[in-house]
Amino acid sequence: MQKFAAAVGMMAVGFVNAAPADNARTATPQEQESFFDYYNATHTAPGLLRPQFAVHRGEGKNGKRRVTATVDGPATRAVLPLCRQPRTVFEYDARAPKQSRWRELEPVQTLVWVHHQKQCGAQPDVPVRLLQPLPDMEILQLIQSHPTLLANARLLMAGNTSCSPSRNRGFHLAGLDKAKDGLPVLVFASDVAGEARVSVRRSRNEMLPWAVTCSGPR
Repeated sequence: MQKFAAAVGMMAVGFVNAAPADNARTATPQEQESFFDYYNATHTAPGLLRPQFAVHRGEGKNGKRRVTATVDGPATRAVLPLCRQPRTVFEYDARAPKQSRWRELEPVQTLVWVHHQKQCGAQPDVPVRLLQPLPDMEILQLIQSHPTLLANARLLMAGNTSCSPSRNRGFHLAGLDKAKDGLPVLVFASDVAGEARVSVRRSRNEMLPWAVTCSGPR
């Protein structure tokens, strides 16, 4: 029995130290260590660094493996009760020289959410990404009004051939954007796949959905 337990223990160590499978969803220990070395050499940031590593696969059986690290900066208070937080994404290139395998992707992202305490605290499970600059008060109003705007936008979806199949699906607010005509846009992610973009127009003191477009999975 002792020999069997020892054998199992050796197998477990082997599995831990083995190279990850091609379908692994996170970076290898070596890739993570190289990111910490790169970040500490190129950035000065207070607090504990807690990057989120991810592995993405290109389409097809031989899709390219893409490794990224996401770092969220400190959340700051905008207008009450709106919070903002910068998010930087880094990409790994295994073929580059060792000291330059990680690079920072531009531009830096901005996350926003509503929090009614004095301090912003931790971000919610699904923060909203600010895709184009918008006034703080408008951001706040769009986030607070998005459930009503989505419910009203479903009426517009019924008359849109690209949106009608997903009209009754679940959506969550994923981003805030700006249309070519300057109207603010709510970007909703479907609980299945794809997204719905709802442009919003103000009528007196009320926000109304103006137009909607939908796209399938990318």
